Amino acid sequence: MKERNFPINCDLVLAGAMLHDIGRSQSHKLDHGVIGANILKKENMSTELVSIVENHIFAGISKEETSEFNLPFRDFLPNTLEEKIVAYADNISKENDILTSEQVVKRYSRYLEESHPIIQRVKTLHYEIETLLSTPEK
Repeated sequence: MKERNFPINCDLVLAGAMLHDIGRSQSHKLDHGVIGANILKKENMSTELVSIVENHIFAGISKEETSEFNLPFRDFLPNTLEEKIVAYADNISKENDILTSEQVVKRYSRYLEESHPIIQRVKTLHYEIETLLSTPEK
């Protein structure tokens, strides 16, 4: 994406990729994003990095959905390209495998109904990133 002149901070993506699950040191539930963000805030990390860690779960969780997962009532939606890339990469990686978007949806459909807004958001995120990745060079 960088080679195709997309405005992306690769150092931020790398840091987000390395730290997105830091909250798993204290929780293996969906709150690990919030916990990880709090750890980074205490370490005075950038707000951009904190946001990646906080918003990487699924393809984001809206404030209307937070009660399902016992999360604070606010949006946890990836907005920047860096946030979306880390969320996407987290979705498609499982142990030593790279999953297809269809496999990710099937995996998440074990926990959520196919019609759940999160499943639709995952599909949209994957389409967006995969479209950017397949854009021909100019």
